[in-house]
Amino acid sequence: MTEAPLCVVLNGPSAAGKSTLAEAVQEHWEEPLLRFGVDELYRMVPGQWAGGVKNARHAARGFTYQNVEHMPGVRRIDNGPDALAMLYAMNAAIVAMLASGVGVVVDGQAFEPAVNDDLQARLRRIRDEGTARVAVVELTVADEQLADRQRRHAHPTGLSLHQNTLPKQAKDPDLVVDTTGLTAAEVADVVCGWLDKEYARAR
Repeated sequence: MTEAPLCVVLNGPSAAGKSTLAEAVQEHWEEPLLRFGVDELYRMVPGQWAGGVKNARHAARGFTYQNVEHMPGVRRIDNGPDALAMLYAMNAAIVAMLASGVGVVVDGQAFEPAVNDDLQARLRRIRDEGTARVAVVELTVADEQLADRQRRHAHPTGLSLHQNTLPKQAKDPDLVVDTTGLTAAEVADVVCGWLDKEYARAR
């Protein structure tokens, strides 16, 4: 009997190491895993809905960067109504990929509690139905190292430190890894070793 595809959800603030870990998990796992997450979604968004585009016509309905008043130099992402609709569509797409029989690495979720709760509910349902195996991994990192990583990160400066103050994206992750002081390879060893133990198919 063929086992259900694997869904690995990687959460944590920007620059925590999610994308690097997602690639490592893809390379390590014995079955193909599609990589899809909030960064891939942002790359799909029309420029006029993206707040990073100067004078974007629909920025207020899409994704905008806002200063955090009590944290100088720190910014947050504000999600307008169209942005929220797109985030819910991302959740539906993840489940559709799994329903097709293909595994998925979710390379991060937005920091939107209602959207995150929606994905967790969808994943619980398909897990309980036996449609997919689900592993939720939370990456944490201390502010000092996060700030240093953010300075070298491709994403807009300041997002990480604000995200590190927010409630975690998943209420009850299956594995929490503190990446402070760890190399990317060490983090990958921890997570891939755990996946092998808990989710690998019988050989």
